[in-house]
Amino acid sequence: MITNSEGRAIKLYLERLTHPVKMFNFKFSNIEYNVEYNGKLVIEYDLYIQSKQKDISWLWDYFSCKSKHIVEDACGLVGVNFGDVRPIVKLVHVDGFESQRWGGYLSDSFFEKISEEIKENSPKKISTHFFCGGERKSLELLIKCELSDVYIDDGITTDVSIYCSQALVDGEPLENIPESLAETIVGYVSEDDNIRMPLDDKVWSEINKYMDLESCEIWTHTYAYIRNIGDTEIESFDYVGQSTFSSKMCDFISGYY
Repeated sequence: MITNSEGRAIKLYLERLTHPVKMFNFKFSNIEYNVEYNGKLVIEYDLYIQSKQKDISWLWDYFSCKSKHIVEDACGLVGVNFGDVRPIVKLVHVDGFESQRWGGYLSDSFFEKISEEIKENSPKKISTHFFCGGERKSLELLIKCELSDVYIDDGITTDVSIYCSQALVDGEPLENIPESLAETIVGYVSEDDNIRMPLDDKVWSEINKYMDLESCEIWTHTYAYIRNIGDTEIESFDYVGQSTFSSKMCDFISGYY
């Protein structure tokens, strides 16, 4: 059971120190605590966050999470079980402004950096295969990637548009691809994490320069949308399996589509 004096000791530790965490300094203010009848401690507080450099992207959820890690450190120093403590964040102020709960801020420089990384260093082709008459054939889509949007939901979500300039089967260009076949191709290759993962890694690496998101189980999510194959624009598609993909690709290159 936590005593009132232990609750007070935790309060004093939190409010008397500035707590540096990566690119931010945390200060606790307006701390209220109450030791409940069952010996559990409820501690509520406001956070005042100061960035260590200008114009850094941040998430409310991250500040909330890391403040609880600091409370856990205080419990360790005082000698109480953090499992008996319920920290509650009331308000978060960042660089003098009150943050919207569960919101955050993504700077223009973050957008620009992610856009540049995706455009210049993203995969230049998508490679897969299909079977025709028992023979394995390769399909390559020559692509370029561009940032569509970045926004905050339960982490940081990035939408990326993929533009395919040409499709090749065993190195030979596919011509006059009908819309239904283009949608089948997209419906198959869109299941491949090899498209999304390299793009997601770039977003993850950039935002983690400022915040250790993994320690808070906050993730980045990247969704890649193939917008066209050659002159054929993709309006909609359904995910398809290998057999359907192979059948339709084989029919097309054999002239039966």
